[in-house]
Amino acid sequence: MPTPPEDCWLHPAVVTGPSDIAGTGLFAIEPIPAGTEVARYGGHLVTVAELTDDAASLVVGDDLHLVLPPDTDLRFANHSCDPSTGWSDGYTLATLRDLAPGDEVTHDYATSIADPAYLLRCHCETYRCRQMVEGTDWRIPQLQRRYAGHWTPYLQGLVSAAAG
Repeated sequence: MPTPPEDCWLHPAVVTGPSDIAGTGLFAIEPIPAGTEVARYGGHLVTVAELTDDAASLVVGDDLHLVLPPDTDLRFANHSCDPSTGWSDGYTLATLRDLAPGDEVTHDYATSIADPAYLLRCHCETYRCRQMVEGTDWRIPQLQRRYAGHWTPYLQGLVSAAAG
């Protein structure tokens, strides 16, 4: 896995705002075409033993997590079971569809979490809502197909190995 950037980056057409999903979220303020990179995660790498419960992080290796800087607006990136973005590489989210002004910029946390103990009660209210998001959701065949090519590289490796 390449070394992550120190800082996070957010597309200039994405800002924070009130979210029905979880209080505060990220929103497009102008049209953003499908395939546009909208967020690049940065921070520092830690092992599972060094990871704290309050850290915003994503899995990048078997025993490696990227911990985001505490002041980044990316901490407001909400989960959705019908997300508007997916991973284009280990640290970058790109839009999966065209976004209009006011659309929330979301991703499915299952595409970046592999902790079997992880559990999130979902409030996305989409027609695809799973109600509960678990750290083992990457094993769900429907999600493996839906997010093919849009997992973090570590999880893409797990998905590929599970597929045989």
